[in-house]
Amino acid sequence: MDNAIEQRIKKKDLLKKVVKPETAVLGIENGMSIGVHGATFCGYPKVTIGALVERIKNEGNIKVQIWSASLVGKEIDGALASCNGISRRLGSHADTTLRGLINNRQVSCNDVRTEMLAQSVQRGIFGTLDLAIINAIAIDEDGGIIPSISPADAAYLAQAAKKIIVEIDHTQPLDLIGFHDIYVLPPPPNLPPIPLKRAGDRIGSYSIPVDISKIEYITESYIPQKLPPPKDIDNTSRAIASSLMEFLKKEVASGRLGNQLQPLESGLGGIADAVLRELGQSEFEDIEIFTAVLGDSALDLADKGKLKVASGCACFFSAEGWEKFFNDIEKYRNKIILRPVEITNSPELVYRLGVIGLNGAVEVDLYGHVNSSHVMGSKLLAGVGGVGVFANNASISIFLLTSTSMGGKISSVVPMVPHVDVTEHNVDVVVTEQGYADLRGLAPHERAKLIIERCAHPDYRPLLIDYYDEAEKTIGGHEPHILKKAFSFHNRFIETGSMKPIS
Repeated sequence: MDNAIEQRIKKKDLLKKVVKPETAVLGIENGMSIGVHGATFCGYPKVTIGALVERIKNEGNIKVQIWSASLVGKEIDGALASCNGISRRLGSHADTTLRGLINNRQVSCNDVRTEMLAQSVQRGIFGTLDLAIINAIAIDEDGGIIPSISPADAAYLAQAAKKIIVEIDHTQPLDLIGFHDIYVLPPPPNLPPIPLKRAGDRIGSYSIPVDISKIEYITESYIPQKLPPPKDIDNTSRAIASSLMEFLKKEVASGRLGNQLQPLESGLGGIADAVLRELGQSEFEDIEIFTAVLGDSALDLADKGKLKVASGCACFFSAEGWEKFFNDIEKYRNKIILRPVEITNSPELVYRLGVIGLNGAVEVDLYGHVNSSHVMGSKLLAGVGGVGVFANNASISIFLLTSTSMGGKISSVVPMVPHVDVTEHNVDVVVTEQGYADLRGLAPHERAKLIIERCAHPDYRPLLIDYYDEAEKTIGGHEPHILKKAFSFHNRFIETGSMKPIS
């Protein structure tokens, strides 16, 4: 890999703007809003924020707002939280230190829906974006910024910000040029249709067009990506994947799905990996992925010859996946497309492409309402992310979760979720390791019985049946609930440390 900055900045007039990160952050003032992008483990700016953190530690009295739809790494959210340098966080997040400050109300947070943050920044909904820090592999001859492996909302932040700092990341090879398809939508109203008809179409350019007068500084980063080892898939995740495959095969047999599945939206983690691994071993061919974040499983499908295309706005690779990708990058060039988040999470495209939504959840209730972002109804986890746009617009909205958590102390199927991210109207299928419940077309009382029978853990079925039967007899109505008892599961956990009844 050629690390010379001259090889990465083709617009030679900009070379004079290359400075040390300590210089680049001198103009950052208390209260400023900063836009960043990336993914939890790779493709986000590190050295510039690191220099800001050191300045805050030395000087104090500086707190900034961070605006990002991305789950950026601890070098941003965690580092700023640890030095008390962040006042507000807009968008999803993944750092435990920041999460603690948010839940203690020391940092204000609105976990803005992924697809809406970029548009809201464009329209000035949150005020002016003072600065965008863009992680890039290069700047082209026209001054266009070629973003990292995780472009996410970089294009919108760069175009909306008053000033830009470009962080050239020497750890990412120039061979990434050509993977991007940057297509930026203007703000509404009267938006044109997005001219993308298939998941593998290319409609944009390889770089982000910007007003180069806004590029205030360019910094350089040689910090390697801190990637986790690949995770083993546990038996519970395999069982969930098996239940999902049973459902998909039934849909094909009924004629509602073709032998080539419609594009899949897939989340991250053990369950998602298990699902894609099952698909890799199935009879399905030419699998298309149209999702937000791509993981190791997309590479595995490509290695097996099963992947037609994978479209995403960021990459969430393990150390093994990163090495595989960059050591054989040409193998994946025609298989992986990196786009802005407003394209990957476009309601129009999700609906028009017939995407099958596969999302995780914290818990689901008897009627199919889903909580995907809060623990015990109060503690924010990471944010709602893009779950809403896929659940609301997918051709089939599927939620995958374990039937219990905390070693069986908590049931993931509850009478009433204490926080609702997705309503029953946008939940078609619920899948756990116990089985799947196809809720389409069912009345609430039918959904409740099916979810208990097919998805709840056997240890909790009697409690759920007792609750529902009592609610039906004493309250009645379309969706019977005994409000005083609806949260008895959660109260029991608070009082005893387990949802299971005391024997």
